[in-house]
Amino acid sequence: MRPNLRFAAAVLLAATPLVAFAGPPAPAPESLPIYDSTSDGALAVEAASKAAADSGRRLFVNLGTNDCAPCRVVNDAIYEEPFQAAFFEQFVPVFVDVAPGTTNRALLERYGIDASRGFPALVLSDEQLRVAETTKEGEMALVAKKGKEAVREWILKRFKKTAAER
Repeated sequence: MRPNLRFAAAVLLAATPLVAFAGPPAPAPESLPIYDSTSDGALAVEAASKAAADSGRRLFVNLGTNDCAPCRVVNDAIYEEPFQAAFFEQFVPVFVDVAPGTTNRALLERYGIDASRGFPALVLSDEQLRVAETTKEGEMALVAKKGKEAVREWILKRFKKTAAER
């Protein structure tokens, strides 16, 4: 083998394991599921409630489906910095898949939510973890149509006021 061919073969052989172990490209964030379709929503809400009680934060229940465009807007609005850090100081979130056919649909009835009005539906607790507000009429779908900033503004209005703000 000529020196140039040996060098090229060595480079190809050295690069082969990198290609073989790289695997498929990671899915784009907009294609990742928001909601775990295998989780038991009632148990997830119970666990999040305990975490909220233990941390002194409020509960934020987000009910929706993975194919819901407004649900994705709400999710994206929450998980962008610097909003994400402030949000997690205020709330313990739980995202529940309420797609048709799931047992989690019972949570819609529990909170008095009309699925035909659109998703996501949000349930926010007060400091004592009692339901303080529920979007039952598709309000969040309308807010999400205005974009992530409108969603953040809606949520910010529900932040607990600090002593300095009162």
